[in-house]
Amino acid sequence: MADAAAPTRYVFGTAFDREEERLAHGEALWDKGTIEKLSHLGVDETWHCLEVGAGRGSVAAWLAARGAEVTAVDLDISRLGRLGALGVALWELDISRDPLPEGAYDLIHARLVMQHVGDRAAAVRGMCRALRPGGYLVLEDTDTTSLFSHVDGEFHALVKRAAYEVMIDAGYHPRCGLLDVELVEAAGLSSVHADGRAEVVRGGSDGARWFALWLEHLRPAMVARGTVSDVDIDFAVSDLADPRHRWLSQVMVTVTGRKDDR
Repeated sequence: MADAAAPTRYVFGTAFDREEERLAHGEALWDKGTIEKLSHLGVDETWHCLEVGAGRGSVAAWLAARGAEVTAVDLDISRLGRLGALGVALWELDISRDPLPEGAYDLIHARLVMQHVGDRAAAVRGMCRALRPGGYLVLEDTDTTSLFSHVDGEFHALVKRAAYEVMIDAGYHPRCGLLDVELVEAAGLSSVHADGRAEVVRGGSDGARWFALWLEHLRPAMVARGTVSDVDIDFAVSDLADPRHRWLSQVMVTVTGRKDDR
């Protein structure tokens, strides 16, 4: 298995003043597909669910609206205060280090989390231990190969490469969506299934703004590396705001595994 336990730092754990906005646009891009996947599992008021890396809390809120008992965890729970009114429990937790209660959950879901974790195998094993018999683990991470595929060919390939170099230096895995399949199988879950979805993004849309803010967040580190300039990034951000452009997103790979009944 091509996974190495290495120290990481969360590349987006900075003082970027538009992070709330970036996360909101990410929800707009990815929530529809995530909710479609989770809907098929039959979540209801009898379920105990754990949302890992909850971000702004949109998926946790959806689970709570289904009547489930929900716990939302993240490195920073300051953006999750609104979930308290929905009865969601909030924990500040690092999934790569902090233990979870064993046998506690019918569903554990993590989107865009494992690709940033150092010891991914250990984190997945910990989440599997936290499942009840018959419970589901659902991991969603991306394969970045397709990003910025454009009808005219390469679309800001240099800027894309510079951004991912910064992220990889922080421990990010650019093809973690595929790696998740191996991790879930190795952890001993059964009925493991994986599929992928990509979005066609139009310049100026909410989805496009997620990508633009991705570049803005990483801009200082990208420029500091010397492979791109502010002018290069400005040009890319301008094109991302232009509705004449359409491109493919990354492929979001959803991996679902089930813990066997005792």
